[in-house]
Amino acid sequence: MDEQSAQVFLPPRERCFERLRLARFGETVTCVHCESDAVVDRGTTGKDAQQYWCKSCETYFNDLTKTIFGQHRFDLEEMFYIVKEMRSEPTAQIARDLDRDYEAVLNYVHKVQEVSDNIDEFDLYDVCEADEVYVTAGERGLEDEDGSPRERGLSKRGAEPSNQTNRQC
Repeated sequence: MDEQSAQVFLPPRERCFERLRLARFGETVTCVHCESDAVVDRGTTGKDAQQYWCKSCETYFNDLTKTIFGQHRFDLEEMFYIVKEMRSEPTAQIARDLDRDYEAVLNYVHKVQEVSDNIDEFDLYDVCEADEVYVTAGERGLEDEDGSPRERGLSKRGAEPSNQTNRQC
């Protein structure tokens, strides 16, 4: 993605980390493994995530550990953009905006949706929109409840051809 487009679309990286820390830890950072608050800052990772050391369980973790943002090749601001835009934009458009592979973006969208399914129910309000809705255009090939094909249209496969025609004289 070119630099000008990145400034238009993507939130600043530091702001993404601030939002993530606040949503995840609140005012006090706690260990993601043992929930202890005996935590010390230990620099940053290659993705600029703050790294921490837990004195209680003696493990390292960072802002992205055990989140949907960890273990992905997308930058954090790209992942925030995907999560924000997946509600209103088609996945193909998001992939074009980010100049990323469609399959990679689609896989990440599915991951977010999978994690979202585990969240407790919530009430929808305001305008709710669905993407990629398919409408049936007719009943061709559908069978009646007794298993016979509908009155006009194709007969069942493998059935004896009928001598009757639909022509009216």
